[in-house]
Amino acid sequence: HSLASAYKANGQVKQAVELLKHVVKIDETTLAEDHPSRLASQHALASAYESNGQVKQAVELLEHIVKIKTTLAEDHPRRLASQHALAVAYGANGQAKQAVELLEHVVKIDEITLAEDHPHRLRSQRALALAYEAMSDSSRAVEPQVSD
Repeated sequence: HSLASAYKANGQVKQAVELLKHVVKIDETTLAEDHPSRLASQHALASAYESNGQVKQAVELLEHIVKIKTTLAEDHPRRLASQHALAVAYGANGQAKQAVELLEHVVKIDEITLAEDHPHRLRSQRALALAYEAMSDSSRAVEPQVSD
């Protein structure tokens, strides 16, 4: 992952994709489908796909990852991170409705489990606002704050 991350950071996204595809292929023969390292490699590949403009492949891989992670608790951070990533990929793929539905779920869980100013909660709320905007539902993008 480290070399692939360096490739990606250096703008060598195609090399990152190729390297990660190789890593995922090896992981598929040596690790269980739900092994955290295998899922992490797949997640990194999905991210590289998205950076390379291969959004459809990113969505397909992230859908697989999210399906596998349903064995984790609903509020498990890795499960929520994968759902968030999938929702963002949906948005990039023009699937605004699916993005909104999934982000509403993530934000709902975050509101229960994370502090109001937690970075992950804020990131999910921002992504949801952008998804609403993509659906031309800007009235829901910003909810008024109630002061005491």
